[in-house]
Amino acid sequence: MKHIATALMLCAIPATGFTQDLSCNGCDHVAPYFRGSGGFIGTVADGVDQVTFVSFCGSVSTTGEAQVNGRTATQLFNQRNGLACDREGGSLEIAGLAGGGWYWITDDMNSAVGNLVAMGVLDNETTELTSAGAGVTMSAGRGAVFVKETSTGRVGLLPNILPAPVADQLRKCGFDTGGTASNPTYSRRTSECAQGDGGTITLATTTNPYTGATTRVLDKASIVRPAGTASVDIIVDLWGNGSGHFTTAVDGDARLGQQSVALTAARGDTRLTGVTYTASLASGPTADPLTSGAAIGGIEFDTTTDNVAMVSISADLDYCSRTNNVSTTVSVTASMPETGRAQVTPALAAAPRTDDVGRIKFTVVCP
Repeated sequence: MKHIATALMLCAIPATGFTQDLSCNGCDHVAPYFRGSGGFIGTVADGVDQVTFVSFCGSVSTTGEAQVNGRTATQLFNQRNGLACDREGGSLEIAGLAGGGWYWITDDMNSAVGNLVAMGVLDNETTELTSAGAGVTMSAGRGAVFVKETSTGRVGLLPNILPAPVADQLRKCGFDTGGTASNPTYSRRTSECAQGDGGTITLATTTNPYTGATTRVLDKASIVRPAGTASVDIIVDLWGNGSGHFTTAVDGDARLGQQSVALTAARGDTRLTGVTYTASLASGPTADPLTSGAAIGGIEFDTTTDNVAMVSISADLDYCSRTNNVSTTVSVTASMPETGRAQVTPALAAAPRTDDVGRIKFTVVCP
């Protein structure tokens, strides 16, 4: 205790008003009610070597270092070490503890036990505790109330920053399903819902040649160039990013642009409309913008279907042969004018100073 006594001798100097300006910048926990004698115990936080504290009692402030045994820190505050506080309004702040620490206050006949409270919780709203009448005294602190039954001396520490139930998250704006399984109906969900950020996904898919299943081609994925006369066909279209939107067309399909139906049989009826596409080869001996209907480097780009881009990948000896092993990146960009972007709420977000609303890239590699 010599270290504590030294800290007390140096720091516990009465200075009226001084403690109002003194703060513990590194302190992360607090005893929500501090008066009398007691102590605290807690687990040392990761990466911390020592646990320090600052106590305030009237016009006196005291700093010290708690005892650490392994990863457990403890500290008494009593008359013997000079850390007890006999005045209302005292406080104890601690630095270096993980969550789960607790403390106790010893009164004339009994002790009260409570949690150490994280500093960030102190700004939360407090609640008024129910009064038990004149026979029970209640003394408010910072996040807790010290209660004492005068006839028996029983004491307790009751938190008055109470946990609030987790608020139900708003469902996303979009569509609701009605009708029957055999004859479903869809209605717009436009109220009591969360709107998204207007973001999009440029969806690219291909068909597995063995199973016939639709397979998504992710951004920056690799596609193996086929050999011989085979081809890999990729469908590209535009959808909302699933953060929440609804169509502005009251009589339109409520599922318009909804990512949740993008890979269903409704894909052709529900993809975003008014979309145009451009594409290019980013590398290779014949790298150039791709023109609809004209193959370059064994890659053909087709936009004859409304709101859809088709990319067909075939063999090309300039890229893949016994003497060539060249990869090339295909970039597809989706664009939409401002009027088209307003077909959903919130309106689709475009790149700065352009009408570009989506892009996807994939690399064609040799087998």
